Amino acid sequence: MRTGEQYLASLRDGRRVYVGGELIEDVTTHPKTRGYAQAIAEYYDLHLDTAHEDVLTFVDERGERQSLHWFLPRSKEDVLRRRAYHEFWFRHFKGGIFTRPPAGMNVVMYTQVDDPEPWAANSRFQGPERDLRGNIERQWERVTTQDLAISPMFLDVQYDRGRDDAMAETPMLKIVEENDDGIVVRGWKAIGTTIPFVNELLIGNLWRPGQTPEQTVYALVPLSTPGVTVVARESRATPDADPYDRPLSTIGDELDGMVYFDDVLIPWGEVQHVGNPDHAKWYPQRQFDWVHLETQIRHTVHAELMVGLGLLITQALGTAGSPVVQSQLAELIRFRETCRAFMIAAEETGFATPGGLYKPNNVFVDFGRAHYLENQHKMVNTLIDFCGRGVVIQPTRRELDDPYIGPKLEDALKGSAITARDRIAIFRQISERYLTEWGARHEMFEKFNGTPLYLINLLTMQRTEYQVDGPMTELAREVLGFGDTAELAARAEESEKASHYTNVRYQPEYAREQDAHEGYIAETPA
Repeated sequence: MRTGEQYLASLRDGRRVYVGGELIEDVTTHPKTRGYAQAIAEYYDLHLDTAHEDVLTFVDERGERQSLHWFLPRSKEDVLRRRAYHEFWFRHFKGGIFTRPPAGMNVVMYTQVDDPEPWAANSRFQGPERDLRGNIERQWERVTTQDLAISPMFLDVQYDRGRDDAMAETPMLKIVEENDDGIVVRGWKAIGTTIPFVNELLIGNLWRPGQTPEQTVYALVPLSTPGVTVVARESRATPDADPYDRPLSTIGDELDGMVYFDDVLIPWGEVQHVGNPDHAKWYPQRQFDWVHLETQIRHTVHAELMVGLGLLITQALGTAGSPVVQSQLAELIRFRETCRAFMIAAEETGFATPGGLYKPNNVFVDFGRAHYLENQHKMVNTLIDFCGRGVVIQPTRRELDDPYIGPKLEDALKGSAITARDRIAIFRQISERYLTEWGARHEMFEKFNGTPLYLINLLTMQRTEYQVDGPMTELAREVLGFGDTAELAARAEESEKASHYTNVRYQPEYAREQDAHEGYIAETPA
């Protein structure tokens, strides 16, 4: 495990990073980036604190103590241990204000390490065949022993989605040359989170119709590689503000951004897969199952924070006993408990993967994420309703400290058995988290993180057998007395084959093995 200072030193590697139009020489010292860099340095140091050893670390098979962000769960108990680990960080980072610390990104390699063979076996080359076997295992050995921070970049630039052939015309990253040393790539990857603050990018694709073999690339690329340029959005950090007035943005901003690859050479040893859009169509979404599991844990912590803020502000305002408010509080609590129930259900109904990992049920993970996204806005609006105009009319610390107006403000704004300063602190937490530009970015992140709501729902249909002759209709067919459904299934099959998108009936077995089966997928492919 490395120290926080070693982490900071690793970021001073000559990387080329633009933030809000400014070329940043050192992300560890610039006012707009140093806050987040320091927060992650603290993240690494806390792993070395023996007071947190049992929660944050484990001893690997070599007898070495490692950060739990590298821990591969092989039982339900292991999954519960990982949940406690993620909960620690979301609570440490003020209820999950930083969504992508290394604990939330390193997991994107779990599916690859669990089942590396399909990545090499399904690669297709422009020239001579290359042997990519063992690359993923060697990469995993390197990133774990060096305790590196990685960030996945799988999304590609937006284009004319009204026609499939437009995909090939986009300036997205593609292979422009294969040679003895590796592949040369050029173009953009559209978005990644915390990319100015990681050591390596895990580039890949989430398949779309029209994707070409040249655009299908999976590899690890150090951020300091010549030709790599990060273009991050404008930072919403407010490093010079008073933490009382801006309790969250003063800590930092994790930043999202694009990356341009200007004829970047990726050695063959860092390549995981190339050239096969069909592999991209079937498998890589399963990499994000582990990321989405972490997301589900964060959502549950977020929901708990909403409940706590709601209870505190209504008590401070003296409205907690109102029947209407009691009903609204009950809805907030039910939201939190439902998020938690989906998380527990996913853990309880997990299954064994090809490599022996215990994987929480992907169906409940997706349903839990969908429930959060469908209800989050309503819950936030409830919090704002609790606050009334007080959420936007809040004196600053400077005004409260003023010898003339300060005492008058404190007398006017004190709450029910709570000081004015403490009541205003609740208002400010709600305001910055949900009503500022800094907070709006977090809402947008959750809305589109990995997969937006419509795609979460679509994945349900793509990764489970909800066809008329599948396991989900077995009871209905029995109740109706239906016998042979071959004719009905044949009609459905024609429409399924015509679709561009994935369908559980036609995916390869190696993809099916990464999905929950019992009650969702027949034991033998149709």
